[in-house]
Amino acid sequence: MNILNYKLDTTNELLTSRIGLITPAHTIQVLDLSKTIDQHFPALGSNCALKASTFINTLRPLHK
Repeated sequence: MNILNYKLDTTNELLTSRIGLITPAHTIQVLDLSKTIDQHFPALGSNCALKASTFINTLRPLHK
């Protein structure tokens, strides 16, 4: 098991509803899900198109 080396500083800032986004973001990074998503979703023909992982990672914070 890999132990995360995060150090949290103390603060007087208020917590927001997006505080829980660090866990899925870290999971996506550790498991290299962006690479897996790009491998399994078809590439678009346009050179201006977003990669599938970019599109999915953009939608993730919008989910409540």
